[in-house]
Amino acid sequence: MVRANRPGVFAIGYLAAVLLLLYAPVVVIVLFSFADSPRLSLPIEGLTLDWYRNAFDNPLMGVAVRNSLILAVVSAVGCGTLGAAFAFGIVKMKRARLRGALLGASLLPAVVPLLVIGISLAVFFSALGLHQSLRNAAFGHILVCLPFVILTMNARLETFDFSVLEAARDLGASPFRAFRDITFPLIRPSILGAGLLAAALSLDEFVVTWFNIGSQQTLPVLVWGLMRRGIDPSINAVASVLMITMVALVIGSSLYGRRRR
Repeated sequence: MVRANRPGVFAIGYLAAVLLLLYAPVVVIVLFSFADSPRLSLPIEGLTLDWYRNAFDNPLMGVAVRNSLILAVVSAVGCGTLGAAFAFGIVKMKRARLRGALLGASLLPAVVPLLVIGISLAVFFSALGLHQSLRNAAFGHILVCLPFVILTMNARLETFDFSVLEAARDLGASPFRAFRDITFPLIRPSILGAGLLAAALSLDEFVVTWFNIGSQQTLPVLVWGLMRRGIDPSINAVASVLMITMVALVIGSSLYGRRRR
């Protein structure tokens, strides 16, 4: 009986070790963001919210938060619109080989290193005479987030029943009305979920942003700049807020993606 249970014990131990490796740094960041001592060392003598106040009293923090939110909204709207349209077009294709080729091509930005994408976009915008700005960073965020939205929407639309659209057309509905009254209500939860996922990815994006945003800043860029001066608990506070926001967006994306009308 003991021998029979050994594989299960080893599997649980291995799983616990992997989870500890993944989440221990996150727990440490959150824990030290509440420590009342500026030294990042154990044991923690007391808890405080002063580091959160200090972080958001920084005037640069408000600008960085605003820029991050702008990029997140632009990424959610842009990727949700483009990704849904692209995935819908792919699913309707009858040639499986062409469909697979287009889907694979759309996922290339998720495979190419972000460093290459960031430098390529910077060179491309420079050749067009467009100086580094929040606009350039927005294009980069859409490019980076779009493959994940397409993949999410494609998985949802694989089970879409196109016969309801044919029935609507047979009853005299125009293509626009069929989309407005039937297609969009059915896929709206998936579009919202994919948009939230794009927003979460955008909030975390650093490499492409750094090469294209110029003198402006987002939260990841600001945190990187602050860390060059040294690590203090206010950085942990910013990282904790950013992480909680991203987790909330991902959970919202998962919940919306599972909904069915």
